[in-house]
Amino acid sequence: MGKVTDGLLGGISGKVGNLVFYQVNGETLIRTKPGVGAGSNSSLQTYHQKAFAVAQDFLSPLKKEIAIGFGAFKIGTKRGIDRAKSLLLKNAIYPIDGIPVLQPEKVLVSSGDLTGVRNAILTRTDGPFRVEWTVNSWDGSARDADKTFMVVYDTVEPRVFSIQGANYRKDGYQELELPWGSIGENAEVYVYFSFYSERSGKMEFSDSVCLGRI
Repeated sequence: MGKVTDGLLGGISGKVGNLVFYQVNGETLIRTKPGVGAGSNSSLQTYHQKAFAVAQDFLSPLKKEIAIGFGAFKIGTKRGIDRAKSLLLKNAIYPIDGIPVLQPEKVLVSSGDLTGVRNAILTRTDGPFRVEWTVNSWDGSARDADKTFMVVYDTVEPRVFSIQGANYRKDGYQELELPWGSIGENAEVYVYFSFYSERSGKMEFSDSVCLGRI
C-alpha cells in the first residue's frame, strides 16, 4: 500500500478513471486499477507501464497549467508536460507491493530556478480560503514584484482552475474563492502555489509547493 498524507479534510474511496482511491486507517491511498499486461513483459516493464499511466491520468487535466508552469522547458519537440511527467515519475510515485502509488503532494505544476515561497499556509475561517507566506524578497533571486501562480485541482471530477498574477510576493497573502461553490464530502481538491517573475522579456517560475487539500 502507498500512503497519501491527508490535508484539511478526510479522504475518499472509489474509482476515478484508471485510479483507485481507498482508505486504510484514515489515510488516503491511490493506485491503478489492475489490468491485463502482455505476457512477454517483465514485472519491471509492467510496473513502469502502470506508473506511466498513473502519471498520464493525473497530469492530463492540468495540461494548460503545466504549459504555463513548465513553459521554460519547451524546446524543440520537448514540451513542458514531458518535464512535469519525468519529475512526477521520479519524485511522486512509489512502488508498493509492485503497484505504483501516487502522492499528489509531491507533484509539481511549475518548476524553475526562481526562489520559492517560504512558510506558506492555507487556511479558511468564515470567508474565502487564504494563503499566507513569509515575504522573502531579496532572498536569492526573489523580488517584491514576483507574481503568484495558484492551481486548484479537484482530482475526483476531475476539474482544474488557476489564478495567475493576482498578487505579488511582497503582499504576503492571497485569497481564494472556489468557482465550483461547495465541495462534496468525497472531494480530493489540492492547492498548488508558486511564484514567477517577468524580467527582460523572460518568464521564470519557482518550484511549486502543494499547500494541502481543501
